[in-house]
Amino acid sequence: SFRCGPRAARQPVRSAMGNSLLRCCVPHRPANNNLEEDCDGRPLACNRVELAASELFSIPGLATAYHTSVLVNGEEFFFSDSGIFNDRALTSHQGQPSERFDVGWSTKTGAQLLRVLAAHFRPGTYDLIRKNCNSFSDVSLYYLLGTRLQGRFSALERLGQRASIDLLNRFTKGMYVPNKEAESYRADDVMKALDALGDSDLEGAGGASSGCGGAPRANPALTLGARVTVIGLRSAEALNGQGAQIVRFNGVNGRWEARVNISGEVKSFRAENLRPAGELIFEPGARARIHSLRSESGSVLNGEVCEVLRYLHDVSRYEVRLADSTKALKGENLRPVEEAAE
Repeated sequence: SFRCGPRAARQPVRSAMGNSLLRCCVPHRPANNNLEEDCDGRPLACNRVELAASELFSIPGLATAYHTSVLVNGEEFFFSDSGIFNDRALTSHQGQPSERFDVGWSTKTGAQLLRVLAAHFRPGTYDLIRKNCNSFSDVSLYYLLGTRLQGRFSALERLGQRASIDLLNRFTKGMYVPNKEAESYRADDVMKALDALGDSDLEGAGGASSGCGGAPRANPALTLGARVTVIGLRSAEALNGQGAQIVRFNGVNGRWEARVNISGEVKSFRAENLRPAGELIFEPGARARIHSLRSESGSVLNGEVCEVLRYLHDVSRYEVRLADSTKALKGENLRPVEEAAE
């Protein structure tokens, strides 16, 4: 249990956003309680929150476009055309953001952030003006710390909402295409939903991903320089099956740019259309048989047939549906049902 004596020293940390936030110094970590508390039973604010930002382009005399992401205990979280991604390499900034600074300390972890905001930032809902990386950073900071993203990082979006499509295409070199899926997005609505949730998500957070220092165990498939295979394209089917190498994450359209091996051309892809090179490829809806799981709990699944739901790029695994549950499994532990048939 938590040793309760003199209250742990609390030192104010001045954030870059001008707010004085409290950092808890933890004298002792409880051995059997995932959700750490101080002597008054309140969750400890011991998860470090940072903001990373990179300049994309500028409109002289008007505004600068930024890509931002939020870090929790060194784990980056950012919004893309394929939903929320997280890793520890600052991939969305090519490893080197223009700015990186402390914002404060939170009672909530990266795992909780990912779980709570996933429903509000789904794949296919990205829009450069209405719902982008800065929209995600804004509500992430609100959820973690009760603060907001500095206005200078989203100045271009506010300007863009008053500009014509022609003007936007001029400054984005034709990359901007309005997304109907983002038309109804309102940050205030998301924040009201978070307020209604309160701290209920702290209960039952469970496992290593809750309490102080917890973070998702990321093993991202899409990193700078990663070798990938192109799949599932409908408008450019000739590229399917070709190898490519990740060049960068494009903060303007929220997609991944990769250099195609054969042509040397750099193309923009959604994450759903990329898989790690050499890995067995399963499309959503495919049936597969599970094999070669070695753990005690996993081995009982060997031989079971499952349905592939999607590829989880943050952990490099397939999410599959069994009769009464879903699992995240490596491609090497799945076989197409046709090949596995005796």
